[in-house]
Amino acid sequence: VLFSATIPRPIEELIQRHPRSIKRVQIEARALTVPTVEQVYYEVDRRWKLEALTRLIELHNVTLGIVFCNTQRMVDELTGHLTAAGYRADAIHGGMAQAARDRAMGRFRKSGLDFLVATDVAARGIDVEGIQVVFNFDLPYDAEDYVHRIGRTGRAGRSGLAISFVSGREVFAIRQIERFTRQRLRRGQVPSHGEIEEARLQQLLERVRATL
Repeated sequence: VLFSATIPRPIEELIQRHPRSIKRVQIEARALTVPTVEQVYYEVDRRWKLEALTRLIELHNVTLGIVFCNTQRMVDELTGHLTAAGYRADAIHGGMAQAARDRAMGRFRKSGLDFLVATDVAARGIDVEGIQVVFNFDLPYDAEDYVHRIGRTGRAGRSGLAISFVSGREVFAIRQIERFTRQRLRRGQVPSHGEIEEARLQQLLERVRATL
């Protein structure tokens, strides 16, 4: 018996090649995404993705999040950029040694990191409470991967946020995701510097009130 949340093409080919008299049971769901997760997408030129990411981190005061990229190289580059910007970030992808991946996951679980930057190899294995936001820095190639990515937030009845960056013709992929999940994604506007300053001020006031 094989249980799987998704069956990508290579696994499908493996199943067709080896077993005999296959019986396939598929459980359909009305909605494939968690209702407590707010889903937003931003149309951003590739050159400005990093700027948009940091602005949204500031706007939402994110202290625990996952950023998904499609390639190992992009994961490593983005981790370097976030670290240089002062965030506690680490990478996890299939090109890393298992010991290094375990160390990164251990730090993330113990709140020793602000952000885990990952490829889809990590999407199904991350089970950490309190993840505020999942960022799709790169939109996934497959709608099922999108579902698994954003499922890392909004757990145990808590509210969560899933933010996706798209550019050019990737907007059509958003429509595909909406059809697959049977849910609409809200289109957002990247916040201005003025909005970021206002958000910082409000966060400061909230901390002062909490202290008092």
